[in-house]
Amino acid sequence: MSRRAPIRVAATALCLLCALLVAGTCAVAALAQAHGSAKGGHATKRSHCAHQQRRNAKRAKRCRSRHAPVKPLTPAPLTPAALLSVPPAVAPPESLPSPVIASPTPATTPATTPTEAPSETPGEVEPPSVPHVQVSAVEYSFTLSRTSVPAGKVILQFVNDGQDEHNLQISEGEEGPLAGSFADTPSKGVGQLQLEMRSGSYTLFCSLHGHEAKGMKATLTVE
Repeated sequence: MSRRAPIRVAATALCLLCALLVAGTCAVAALAQAHGSAKGGHATKRSHCAHQQRRNAKRAKRCRSRHAPVKPLTPAPLTPAALLSVPPAVAPPESLPSPVIASPTPATTPATTPTEAPSETPGEVEPPSVPHVQVSAVEYSFTLSRTSVPAGKVILQFVNDGQDEHNLQISEGEEGPLAGSFADTPSKGVGQLQLEMRSGSYTLFCSLHGHEAKGMKATLTVE
């Protein structure tokens, strides 16, 4: 065996030792790096979870505030001190003109002066009303609304209810003078006359040819 053999063995062993040291160091470094990566991943996940929890908490708070029931506002009772502290209402300035509201003008009606009723003297007797007598004529007769009236003023109304013309003559007695007369009146004609009649009998007749003879004659008694 040569002298260099131990040296070679020692060198080889040293090389192997160095190689083991380097391999161990690399393995340790790889493990540390792997552990650090895993640790960093866990930290990132924890941070993401915390951030998500904060976001969820904010959303829940907004939801509660949005859907929370609205409490009715209860007005505080007014105390005497609060009433005294209310400022008085400000009156509008006098310089501002007040609004004018146009209203329809009512129709002007003439004023009527009431007519005073005639005063009655105690014991004074009202004059009696003037009696009316209506004489209706047809072919060929006269019909009187009344056959007797008191003496004095009498209103005679002649109505021709026939189809032909007729007239009315009023005479005192059978052959006495005429007290009044109505001219020839057409069918449905009406006339009126006021007479002052004395007591007695008056004959009413139509003077047209043949009418009296046919029955157009009547008697009115004035009492």
